Amino acid sequence: MYDILKRVIGTGSYKLANVLQKIDNVWAEGEITDAQRDELRTMAQNGANTVGEVDMLAWMADMDRRMRAMEAAQQVKPDQEEYPAYAEGKWYYAGDKCSENGKNYTCTAPEGVVCVWSPSTYPAYWKEEV
Repeated sequence: MYDILKRVIGTGSYKLANVLQKIDNVWAEGEITDAQRDELRTMAQNGANTVGEVDMLAWMADMDRRMRAMEAAQQVKPDQEEYPAYAEGKWYYAGDKCSENGKNYTCTAPEGVVCVWSPSTYPAYWKEEV
C-alpha cells in the first residue's frame, strides 16, 4: 500500500485532504509504519497543488456572484413566489429566501459565506419566518 500511495502522490493529481485521510486510514489499519506515514504525509503536503483548488473555488464563487447579479437585474414577475421552494444544489447567501415543508425561511449565513444546506439540514443558517 505504501508504494501505491507514493505513486499517487508522485502524479501530483490528488486532493490533499483526501490523500491525507487515506494515509491515516492505511496507517490506522496497520498497513504502513509510523515512519512511512510521516514520509507520505510530508510528500503529499509538499506536492499538493492547493493553488489550483483555491483558484477553482474562487472562480466558482465569482461565477455564482455574476449569475446572482444577472438574476437580480431581471424583472420579477408578479406571480413569482416570495419564498420559492428550497432548491438542492443552489447556493444561498444571507437574505435569500426559500420554503421547505410548508415553512418560510430567510438565510442568515455570514456575509460572503455560501449555504448549501436546507433549513432542516442546517438550521443554524436559516431563520424561520412567521
